[in-house]
Amino acid sequence: MRKYLLRRALFGLSTLLGVSLIVFVVLRILPGDPLVAMFGIEGFAKLAPADRAHIMEDLGLSDPLPLQYVRWMRDIASGSLGRSFFRGDKVSELILHRGPISAEIGLMSVLISWLIGLPIGIVSAFRPNSLSDNVARTMSVLFLAIPGFWLGMLIVLAALFWFNYKAPLVVVQLWQDPWTNLQLVIGPALVLGLGQGAYIARMSRSCLLEVIREDYVRTARAKGLQEALVVMRHALPNALLPVVTLSGILMGFVLGGSVAVEQAFGVPGLGRSLVVAVIERDTIVVQNLVLLYSVIFVFVNVAVDLSYAWLDPRIHYR
Repeated sequence: MRKYLLRRALFGLSTLLGVSLIVFVVLRILPGDPLVAMFGIEGFAKLAPADRAHIMEDLGLSDPLPLQYVRWMRDIASGSLGRSFFRGDKVSELILHRGPISAEIGLMSVLISWLIGLPIGIVSAFRPNSLSDNVARTMSVLFLAIPGFWLGMLIVLAALFWFNYKAPLVVVQLWQDPWTNLQLVIGPALVLGLGQGAYIARMSRSCLLEVIREDYVRTARAKGLQEALVVMRHALPNALLPVVTLSGILMGFVLGGSVAVEQAFGVPGLGRSLVVAVIERDTIVVQNLVLLYSVIFVFVNVAVDLSYAWLDPRIHYR
C-alpha cells in the first residue's frame, strides 16, 4: 500500500506540475492586456507609457516568465498564493471565504446523484423493459442532454415568477446560518446532482444487469432469500465498482459545471470568482483557482482508487 501511495503521489505531483505550466503559459499568451481590464479602454489610453511600465513592474508582470513562475510556486509553498492585482485581496483569503460554499455544492451534488441515480438504476435493472424502466431511461437521457447552466436559469426564473423567491446573494457559511446557507447551495447542488444522477442511473442499471445473471445471484435466489437481500448483499456490492469509478470521473464535471451553475444562480462561490477573474484578466486568481481544482480532482481519483479495496476485499494494492 505504501509503494502504491508513493507512486500515486509522484504521478499526482507530475500531473499538477504539468497543469501549472500549461495554465501559466496559456494565461500569458492569450490576447488582451490586464491594464485595459483594470482601467478600461479610455483610462488605458490616458496612461503614459512610463506609467504603464511602472504599473506592470509593480504587478510583477514585466519580469521574465521563468521568474514569474518561480514566484508563483514560492507563493504556493508559503500558502499565501499571492494577491489579486485587480482587487488587491489575498487569494488564500478568497479561497477560505468562498471555498466552503463551493465544497458544499460539490458534496451535496454527489449525494443527490447517488440518492436519485442508484435507486432508479436498481429498479430499472430488476424490471427491464417495464414502464418504470422506460420512464427512467427517458428521464436519464433528458437530464444528460440538458445543459446545467440552462436548467439552472430555468429554476431561478421559475422560483422568481411563480413564488417571488430570490436566493441570498451574499456568502453565508453553514455554521453562521444553516437555513440561509441551504437556500444558497441547494439550487446549484440540485442541478449538478440531477445531471450526475442520470449517469449514475444508467451505469448502475448496466452493471446490475450483468451481475444478476451470474451464478451466485441465481444461487442466492434458489436458497429462498428475499429479493431485497439478494440485491443489497450479493448483487449491488459487485456492481458498485464501475459506478464509484464513474462518480470519481464525474467530479471533474462537477468542478467544471459549478463555474457555469454558480454564475447562473449568482452564488458567490469559487466558480463565480473564477468567471469574474477571467473577465478581469486577473491571472493570479485564475491560475490559483484552476490549480486548486486540479488538486481536488487528483485527490478524488486517488480516494476512488483506494475505495476499491474497501468495496471488494479481493483487491490489494502493492
